[in-house]
Amino acid sequence: MLDFCTARRYARSALAVVFLAVVSGANGAFLNAQAWTPAKGEGTVSLTYQNYDVAGHYDARGRKNNNGGTQSQAAVAEVDYGVTNTIGLTVNLPFIASKYTGPPVYFVGGVETHPGPLDDGTYHGAFQDLRVEVRRLFWAGPIPVAPFIGATFPTHEYETVGEAVPGRHRRDLQIGANVGVNLDRVLAGAYAHGRYSYAAAQRIEGFAFTRSNVDVEIGVPLPSRVVLRGFAGWQIRHQGPSVQELTVDWEHHDRFIAPSYTTLGVGASVPIGGVDVYALWLGTARGSNGAHRARTIAAGMTFPFGSRLRGLSNSSARVTEIPRASGDRFGGH
Repeated sequence: MLDFCTARRYARSALAVVFLAVVSGANGAFLNAQAWTPAKGEGTVSLTYQNYDVAGHYDARGRKNNNGGTQSQAAVAEVDYGVTNTIGLTVNLPFIASKYTGPPVYFVGGVETHPGPLDDGTYHGAFQDLRVEVRRLFWAGPIPVAPFIGATFPTHEYETVGEAVPGRHRRDLQIGANVGVNLDRVLAGAYAHGRYSYAAAQRIEGFAFTRSNVDVEIGVPLPSRVVLRGFAGWQIRHQGPSVQELTVDWEHHDRFIAPSYTTLGVGASVPIGGVDVYALWLGTARGSNGAHRARTIAAGMTFPFGSRLRGLSNSSARVTEIPRASGDRFGGH
């Protein structure tokens, strides 16, 4: 059985790099509940492939529809680097290729809606938005806590009208904290990671979008060194325009949709020759205000660089030094 130190290191790959692309305005989100930081000068590089299938949306009352379906393929590269022994820097950038799979015309809140210029049923690919995050590691007794600040920037001008677009082309600022918990009292080697963030998107044409995101992962290591994990994520909309407000510029409405949703998922990871390999499935359980009815299948791997990621080992060792009896992280469209 893996101890908490080892299991937590292997868990870092799947949770910290899963980035659900912001495609045409509903469930753009990411899971990143990493409360640990690499040692100075060390870190990881993660490469992830995602298949993101949108069957439709949830309307303002949470009812399902088949409007505006898309199929997206995404490749995400992420670097997590130890600036100091307690400050971590994470940078990621997705490349997204999407195609429209919905009807030629549909109605949203009684408004007739037509596909955008890229919604011709073929794939259109582009880099999306660069995301940079800095976190600082603190210890509350045996529990690591890492407050963070992050920002997302469009990498270039791209189309924002329609469903099969790379993203919303809006700057975004996030603040929050990550936390990790040793669950040895429940099951040897088990752990939980959590993340809360408050985010505000760039105000454009007077439309605001503020939200809270809560992400949780629970991991259970098996004797085979495979780590099984479960995910849950919630986005809570605080500010966002109504359908009526968007009718003044309905052509661009996808850029401003502000949804709420719940996402659930399962996954697994395993170390192979010093590389962490992971796969997972995520699906939208419920939503409102334009959230995607979506499922995501993702797979990838994480490579360490630097000495031996001693920062990961050292920080988690501080958890395992505590007696076992006391061992106690979706943007959207």
